[in-house]
Amino acid sequence: MTLHWGAEYLSKCIPPELVAQIDENICCDPFFKGKITSLPIYNGATGEKLFEMQGIDPRRVSRKKLRNFLSQGIDVQYGKRLASVTVDAGDSVTAVFEDGTSASGSLLVGCDGAHSTVRKFLVGEELAKEEYMDIQMFNVSCTFSKETAEYLRSIHPIFKHSYHPDNFTWWNSIQDVTDPDKPETWLFQNLLSWPGAPRPEDLPDQASRLKYWRERVPQYAEPWATIGKQLPDDLVFPTDRTVVWKPDIDWSQSPLWPRVTIAGDAAHAIPPFRGQGLNNALQDAAKLIDELRELHAGNKSLREAVAGYEAEMKERALLEMKVSILQAETVHNWDRLMEAPFIKHGMNKYKEESEANH
Repeated sequence: MTLHWGAEYLSKCIPPELVAQIDENICCDPFFKGKITSLPIYNGATGEKLFEMQGIDPRRVSRKKLRNFLSQGIDVQYGKRLASVTVDAGDSVTAVFEDGTSASGSLLVGCDGAHSTVRKFLVGEELAKEEYMDIQMFNVSCTFSKETAEYLRSIHPIFKHSYHPDNFTWWNSIQDVTDPDKPETWLFQNLLSWPGAPRPEDLPDQASRLKYWRERVPQYAEPWATIGKQLPDDLVFPTDRTVVWKPDIDWSQSPLWPRVTIAGDAAHAIPPFRGQGLNNALQDAAKLIDELRELHAGNKSLREAVAGYEAEMKERALLEMKVSILQAETVHNWDRLMEAPFIKHGMNKYKEESEANH
């Protein structure tokens, strides 16, 4: 995941003693100490650098490392499947799990991803259904030879991205470095995406997926050609679809509200092609914390605090959804590439007033 403008909100959500430990604990390469200000974008067919996509101190962070870092001092119980949610007559909400266990508290926040179960209980099965853009992707992590690993990082130490005239995008970034002196152990992420066919049902097994990817390689310049030729034969990956869910409905009449709310991908499943999901999730957390502090200070009721959080979150998320959906459409259409929002805004937070000034 790419962390950039959301870093300030991460710092607001954790104890001060942990703030100084962020980079060494969550970055994909904790040994890299350089300063990155942009993401290089290439023409996949020619290898020509098109431009640099600007961002605020962008860095690649590991989902696993971030989860572990934020779990310090917290009793996280994995393997639970939510069966029901009830609001008690008093001031508590209870989550019951399929294994028969339960947990009660004053507020339940669903941060359970784009296919959120909490969202289904909050807004109902039908309204909670996610939508899909007709954009498919492969997303894999693998190692390469020592020479290839060093070559990839000589172009850019963290990440690089390409757009192809045939409407493909191909992302490459460092995923995990445990030993900086052993390039053959460095894990890289590669993501290939395209509009339309073939769709998941057209690529039913691993052999067909890898074959489709490799068939694209001859149309690519370096370094994508080398990456494609060295994709391991034993790679296992699905064909993913681009998920979208917009918080454009009012759920304040739900019998669970305000004891239940949602955040992160559960509240706004944003297409990944502008790198905004993690950053908006962190702002969600920071905003909710601010509202709960007002509650504990006696300045707001729970209803007012949750309403305040959701109002800001929805307005911000819906604006970003509009921009990220446009980004997804334009970067998968070579003729419209220069219309993409990142041409003007980079990966920075989108502000509607900036559009009004142009």
